[in-house]
Amino acid sequence: MADRVSGHGLRYQCRVGFNVEERKLPQTVCIDFDARTDWQESARADQPINMVDYAKVDQAIAEHLTSREWRLIEAIAESVARIICVDFPVDQVRVTVTKYPVDMPHCDGVSVSCSRTPADFID
Repeated sequence: MADRVSGHGLRYQCRVGFNVEERKLPQTVCIDFDARTDWQESARADQPINMVDYAKVDQAIAEHLTSREWRLIEAIAESVARIICVDFPVDQVRVTVTKYPVDMPHCDGVSVSCSRTPADFID
């Protein structure tokens, strides 16, 4: 049986959009993740032993999203899944990215989700 660690509503400002005009100003994206992991040893010891540090996940995502411009939120989802699968002790992660399009004021948001495992990122 797997344990889970999740992050909800992680909001970042980044340049994202299919066209150049949309990427001129930073926009808010919201990321949610749910990772399958094993934290039983940590729980028994009440110590952080080989577990997902969600503050470090947040920092890694923030640095990555602001390091470049993005055309697709699908690319953001894939790259966030890679970070979590490669840099943290997880068996699987589901990542959802929501964007609030400035060119669609009648829309609450658009989102994409992906589910990946560390094996998906073996080069």
